[in-house]
Amino acid sequence: MVLTMLAARTLPQQSQIIDSLVSAEVYFALAVLIMGWLFLVYGFKAYRWIVVLNCVALGFYLGGLLGEKERIATVAAVLGALVLGAISWPLMKYAVAFCGGLVGAVVGMVVWNYFEQPADMAWAGGLVGLAALGLLSFVIFKASVILFTCVQGAAMLVLGAAALLIKYSPWAQDVNANLAHKPVLMPVLVAGIAALGLLWQHQRNGIIAGGGDSAAEADKK
Repeated sequence: MVLTMLAARTLPQQSQIIDSLVSAEVYFALAVLIMGWLFLVYGFKAYRWIVVLNCVALGFYLGGLLGEKERIATVAAVLGALVLGAISWPLMKYAVAFCGGLVGAVVGMVVWNYFEQPADMAWAGGLVGLAALGLLSFVIFKASVILFTCVQGAAMLVLGAAALLIKYSPWAQDVNANLAHKPVLMPVLVAGIAALGLLWQHQRNGIIAGGGDSAAEADKK
C-alpha cells in the first residue's frame, strides 16, 4: 500500500511525460517509440532484458527523487539504477512480479480516474492492479509477462508517437489539444494497441497453453 500511495503522488502525469519527450532530442522520443514496438512484438522472448531495463530506469528515477533534497540527485540516481539493475537478474522471478505489479498499479490508477473516483484515493485502484498483476505472475507466468510487456509497450509506443507528432507534424496543435482536453484518448489508444500486441504474442507464444510456466521453464522453450 505504501508503495502504491507513493507512486500515486510521485509518478509524472501524462502531460508531463509528453512535454518531457517533446522538449528532449528527437532521438529520445524515437527510441521510446521503437522500444515500445519491440516490447509489443518480442515482449516474452526478451522479458529478462525488459525487466532489467525497467529496474534500471526505476532505480534511476527513485534514486534521483531521494537524492534531490541532498543535492546529489545524479549520484543517487546512478547508484539506484546500478543497485536495482544488479539485483533484478538473480531475483528474476520476483523482479517480473514487481514489474508486472507496477504496470498493474498504473493501470489501476488510470481506471480509477476514468470512472471519476476521488483523485486523492487513486492509490486504492492502483493497489488492486498491483495485487492482481503482481500475484498473477506467480500463477500464470507467461500470461503475466505477455500482458505487462504489451501494456508497457503500447504506452511507450503511443507516448513516443504523440511526442513526435507534436514536435514535427503540421497537426501538432490538434494533437496536443485532443490529448489535453480528452484525457480518455490516451488510455483508449494504449488499450487498443495493447490488445493487438496480446493477439500477436499469443499467436507466437501462446497465453493459455503453458501459461503457468515458471521463469526457468519458459527460458527452455
